[in-house]
Amino acid sequence: MQKSATNSNQTRISWSGKVSRLTRLREGGPGRPAWLLGLAAAAAGLGLWGRSMLEAQGMNSPGPAFILLSLLWLVFLLVWVLIKAGLRDTQVTFCISDKGVAIEPSESQKHLDRRIRVLTRLVFFSTLKGGQWAAWHPFTPWNQVNKIDVNQEKGEILIRGGPWNVRLICREENFARVLDMLRQYRPQAFAGSN
Repeated sequence: MQKSATNSNQTRISWSGKVSRLTRLREGGPGRPAWLLGLAAAAAGLGLWGRSMLEAQGMNSPGPAFILLSLLWLVFLLVWVLIKAGLRDTQVTFCISDKGVAIEPSESQKHLDRRIRVLTRLVFFSTLKGGQWAAWHPFTPWNQVNKIDVNQEKGEILIRGGPWNVRLICREENFARVLDMLRQYRPQAFAGSN
């Protein structure tokens, strides 16, 4: 489904598509598998270290605290991946407008974001980090776009800048048109890219 705009603030082109479940944090996902496995290994290592300290030095050592921290870390990772990858709806609408580039989440994703608002606020206040902790609705205004990477083989265009990186997954029939529109709005962002 593609649209053209008559008003300067409306969407110039949009199309439906799917995003990957395990995308990078700056793209709204839980992170890449290697990064997640590294975090899980670090948490397990902390637990094993705590266990060895507990066996060697007893209950008065920092071992029990390390084991508890390890368990909390692993539970957090499990919940994080469940929410960001397992429950996440991968159906989206990619949009280019006169204001910028966006990925519009599906209605079921918006509903999920509303339901877990309390959890995301708790995470925000405990980590003091926004962006990827907020409801997932990536938008990058044109004045914040600093680099555009094009992967013609996969039909993907990655727009970098702002709080989110927006990865447009194009169809074969609209790839050239989308690329032309991006070049019209932000030609300087293509410097050094293929």
